[in-house]
This record gives sequence, C-alpha cells and structure tokens, in this order.
Amino acid sequence: MQAEVRLPYLKPEDLNEEQKEFYEAHAAAMQSMPYIWKWENGGLNGPSNALIHNVGIGKMVFPLSRAIIGNSLGSVGGGIHAIVALVTVGAARAQYAMYANGKLAQGFGLSDRKIASILAGQRPSDLTADEAIAYDLALSLSQSGPVPGPVFSQAIEKFGENGVAALVFVAGFYKLVGTILNAFNEPAPAYP
Repeated sequence: MQAEVRLPYLKPEDLNEEQKEFYEAHAAAMQSMPYIWKWENGGLNGPSNALIHNVGIGKMVFPLSRAIIGNSLGSVGGGIHAIVALVTVGAARAQYAMYANGKLAQGFGLSDRKIASILAGQRPSDLTADEAIAYDLALSLSQSGPVPGPVFSQAIEKFGENGVAALVFVAGFYKLVGTILNAFNEPAPAYP
C-alpha cells in the first residue's frame, strides 16, 4: 500500500501570483516531455510539486535543472546522460524520478532491458564501452566517499574534464531530486 503524498497538488486557480509565474514558465518548458508532469486538475507532480510550494527555491532550482541537463546533453549526449541519471535515481529509489528518467532514456535510445536493469541496481551486460564508463562513474558518485582514482581517470580519458564535470553535476542534481521526491513521498504515475 502506497503512503500518501505529503504535499497537496496545487491547482492553477489556487496559486498566488509568484506561483502562477513559475507555473507558466514551467508548463512552457515541459510541453515536450514524454512523461506525465502534471495531473488532470493541472497540479504539478514530481519535484515540481515541492518547487511550486517553495516557489522562491523553485525559481532557482528549475532553471538550474535546465542548465545542468542542457550542458550534459551538449557535452556527452543523451544516452550517456541517461545512464548517469538512471543510476542516480535508481540508487535513491525515487519512484517518480525513476519513471520520468526511464521515459527519457527510451527517447535517447536505451533499451527497456537496460533501463530496467539499471533501475533495479544491476549493471547491464550489454553496456557499450562509453556507457560502462558512465555507469561506473555514476555508481561511484551514488555511494559515500571519493570516486576511485581509476574510475575517475577512465572517465576523464573518455569524456574530458568538461564531460566529467557535466556528469558530476547531473549526478548531484538527481541526488537532490531524489531527496525531494523521497521526503515528500511523490509517487510515479501508472507506467503505460
């Protein structure tokens, strides 16, 4: 039995002016997403529900998310970005993030089998060499302590300083997202 969500979903008509501004900017940016990011009543779900409740933070975090994701996609591409995001949200067991990032990973060409394995905490046997390096980096970042030297060196050799930095920011951002989602018990919509 699923515990109840800890923050109510705010309907657009119940928002104050600052929240309405955030909502409109958010809705414009999210239109092309392949996952459910708002409920039928218009209430935002996922981490956006917490961000609209704390709109001052939301107005900083949402643009930051767009910048981190855009930088990663431009630096290492969608598939590598998706591997790091999936490892991170899977390690956090953040249900909504697992759902949303699974949908995004499909769009970046990852097979359903790879996605399911990663979200289950298992290393897929058919990772490409680049995906394996990204997986190892993300797994190391999802654990306590520093990234082992050989893992870091291999990532630098493959993705360069800028690429590794982009992936580190992705992992850090999705740790934040996982924390938010787990604190407020945000569920995943039914996975079609």
